[in-house]
Amino acid sequence: MNREEARHHDAAQRLWLAHLQGTVDPRSTRPRAREWALVEEEAQRHNLRGLTYRLLADGPLSDAVPPALLERLRVPYLDTARRNALAFHETRRMARALADRGIEVVLLKGIALARFTYAEPGLRSMADVDVMVRRDRLAEAEQVYVAHGYGPTPRPDVDETCRRVKHLVKLVKAEAPVVELHWSLDNPTSPFHLDLDGVWARTRAAMLDGVPVRVLAPEDLVLHLAIHASYHHQFDRAALKGLVDIQTVVARHRGEIDWEALTERARAWGVAGFVWATLRLSQDILGVVVPISALGGLPHSAEDERAVNVARRFILVPRPTVPFAYGDLARSKSLREGVGHVIANVFLPRHQMERAYGLSKGSPLLYVAYLRRIGNLLLRRTGLFLRTIVGSERLRAPLDREADRRVLERWTQGIDGGTGPTPFADAERSPEHR
Repeated sequence: MNREEARHHDAAQRLWLAHLQGTVDPRSTRPRAREWALVEEEAQRHNLRGLTYRLLADGPLSDAVPPALLERLRVPYLDTARRNALAFHETRRMARALADRGIEVVLLKGIALARFTYAEPGLRSMADVDVMVRRDRLAEAEQVYVAHGYGPTPRPDVDETCRRVKHLVKLVKAEAPVVELHWSLDNPTSPFHLDLDGVWARTRAAMLDGVPVRVLAPEDLVLHLAIHASYHHQFDRAALKGLVDIQTVVARHRGEIDWEALTERARAWGVAGFVWATLRLSQDILGVVVPISALGGLPHSAEDERAVNVARRFILVPRPTVPFAYGDLARSKSLREGVGHVIANVFLPRHQMERAYGLSKGSPLLYVAYLRRIGNLLLRRTGLFLRTIVGSERLRAPLDREADRRVLERWTQGIDGGTGPTPFADAERSPEHR
């Protein structure tokens, strides 16, 4: 990204974040066409196109938004609304079937947020439907889904699955959303100490189009979302969407959230450092109002503070498009290591080459495929290869992002009793890539 493009990107990002924060100044200079286009790219990168459509269409600069841009954003907005309507209908049907067996259902994450937290269904997309039942009714609940046409069958052993993960193998059915049937909010192998009985006791009754369901208490919902965004996703995979979820929950339950109880629960669960980091990022990037006493009541370490600084950049800076192999090559500490990376990435294992080039196993055409691969790489990648060798500026962005990713990965792996991760020693960027 050259300097001019960087200026456009920064202006577009400020514009987009102002819409997300609700701080747009209608007297501000009208954005340029390139900046509007970059707003669309940001919305797509963070999987927030539906919400962005509504904010732009109803915002103080709506008269300045290019009509073609609004139309492009309107398509995923309507598609999300349609998909969610189908998800609500099917989830209602299954919740009724479970209720008929006396099985209570808690709606989690996307399905609960889209239906009960966001102002309208088109604002919050979801990849699947997450629902939770009590552990002692899990096998029975699974059979209810199977009886209604969900598969695949036969199903893996429930007890064995629950020893490893928090939900059963995905339940799939034609013309229906994929379902993850949970028995817990986190894996049994996680380092945390979630009070699942307390979570259930605090759930609240809700109605999904006339069918009784339950949803998490707002404090537990914030904790769940924070753990998901930080510990599980390491602020990757459309991380800003996770922060917007927290922003929306806090706004929806303003004046209702018991922040003291939330901080006490975070300490008891051993997730205080991760919750602090997520709330701090929500505050810094989106202007979420978090009481000073709440942030101060969450024990956190210098490593948590460092992770916030890294995550802020990791979330906001666009993902570079340089292949990972070139990043590995640029990080090589010796000629021998560099040559090893080149050989490993040019001469792929036989089974990978056979799959990539559509060859039958043991085909003598494998050697022709290797020559073809070498020719393609020389034709298409020689310039990038040479820039990698000499340490081109273009490689700095992907190297920096990879360094940030590793910092966050080590942060999530260095847990120390819930007060924050332990130091990760050499996880800082090398001086040449700061």
